[in-house]
Amino acid sequence: MGRISEVGRNAWCEEPVRAAGLLIDGEDYYRAFHQAALRARRSILLSGWQFDSDAKLLCGEEAKRSTAPIKLLELLNTLCKERPELQVKILAWDFHLVFALEREWMQELVFEWTTNERLHYKFDSTHVEGGSHHQKFVVVDGQLSFLGGLDLCDHRWDDRRHLDKNPLRVSRGEPHKPFHDVQVYLDSREIGARLTELFECRWLRACKEHITVVHPDTETFGPDWKLQGAVPIAAKTVSLSRTDPHGSPTVDEPVREIEAQYREGILSAERLIYVETQYFSSHAIGEALCQRLRAPGPTLQVVLVLNMKAETLKEQIAVGLAQAKNIVDVRAAVEGTPHRLGIYYTVPDSDGGEPQRATYVHSKVMIVDDRWINVGSANLTNRSLSVDTELNASFETDGPGDPLAKSICGVRLGLLSEHLGISGLDCDPEGLVDVLDDRAQRRDGRLRLHPSPTASERTALGVVDPQKLPFDPDGAEDQDDRSIFAEGLGRLWRRFISDRDDNK
Repeated sequence: MGRISEVGRNAWCEEPVRAAGLLIDGEDYYRAFHQAALRARRSILLSGWQFDSDAKLLCGEEAKRSTAPIKLLELLNTLCKERPELQVKILAWDFHLVFALEREWMQELVFEWTTNERLHYKFDSTHVEGGSHHQKFVVVDGQLSFLGGLDLCDHRWDDRRHLDKNPLRVSRGEPHKPFHDVQVYLDSREIGARLTELFECRWLRACKEHITVVHPDTETFGPDWKLQGAVPIAAKTVSLSRTDPHGSPTVDEPVREIEAQYREGILSAERLIYVETQYFSSHAIGEALCQRLRAPGPTLQVVLVLNMKAETLKEQIAVGLAQAKNIVDVRAAVEGTPHRLGIYYTVPDSDGGEPQRATYVHSKVMIVDDRWINVGSANLTNRSLSVDTELNASFETDGPGDPLAKSICGVRLGLLSEHLGISGLDCDPEGLVDVLDDRAQRRDGRLRLHPSPTASERTALGVVDPQKLPFDPDGAEDQDDRSIFAEGLGRLWRRFISDRDDNK
């Protein structure tokens, strides 16, 4: 059995880690970032799709007990004032006007011009035409790194209970939906150096400015330092993979390492494929699943945890129909085979009666045979695997008896337990789908059978090929001027300022 991840073929790098694991859901990640930032001495680097200055990092009793600021920008600004050597640099995607109503306005003014001189916030508009910057990573003092699906912004905080009504789950005074996501933490100077190199390269592209980030010579986080709420993974190394049309920072050509790694994992699976993803519209991944399900080989258990439906009209147009087609195709591929396929969504914990909404799944996780796990920012969409910038981490066992396999199995069972709303799932992989189907049909727990394709989706699929729509392109050649990401709001704002100055 060959390795799924291999540097030079489908991975950017593989580096040693002293400690690694997962932070599941916003409560644990936001708290972990708050903990880490409070220890920072020289550098905090943040790259993301979205940031909000007033995002609360601690809630409830933890917020009351904290002697440090609990909101993102106030915390970072206070740390800069208190620590003369600390530099904070933030790179945010220069989002398109279509997202304007979902974002905090005037962010460059709020982050850059009203804060300490050593806190710098820049919009990055150097994505390719039709793409976006979707990498979400943090590096603290070059030693502790975070990456995954979570941004430090509003409407993302939730705890693992996913209550239908949670008085702590509030953004700007308004309650928001139950929300599930997963983040990786890595204690590794080698990984810190790699991500710092990536950040410096992107800063140069975005700002036309060379920077050299300085990290402390001594450890900021000792070997006994622990993150509250973390789920440790018994790994000695981690592989990083990218989607990047620029190939930053090591090459100047497109890299699609994440797509290649996802496909390799699916095609090499012998017992189990577990996936949770915000979107499932990639034709390459859909085809890979169908190919493996139709191929001779050991019987597979395939579990997909998705969102029940697209939340907005633009999501339904951009990826909803393509996801429905993928579901139709994989269900057809499994018919007549011994394989078992379960496709689900999950609902929040309600006081009584059937919840009227689903828990929003924003995570991007794939597990194969409990020997390989991949977590990151890349959804199973065409654009995430081709034109957007993405960053994923994967852990892989060295063979039978590797303690990492037990860790990965524990992660998978823990995630399924969370989706079911039970304290602990104990189930052999061979009967997994039957167990989950039975619980979902009886509504024993929070897992539900996925309804797609609905009657309306079948009707739409009869008249349109969703892969021909322009909103989820598969590479630069698969785009046109109808892209919703044609120009960023920051660029439009700077153009407005320039035009105003020219007319003075």
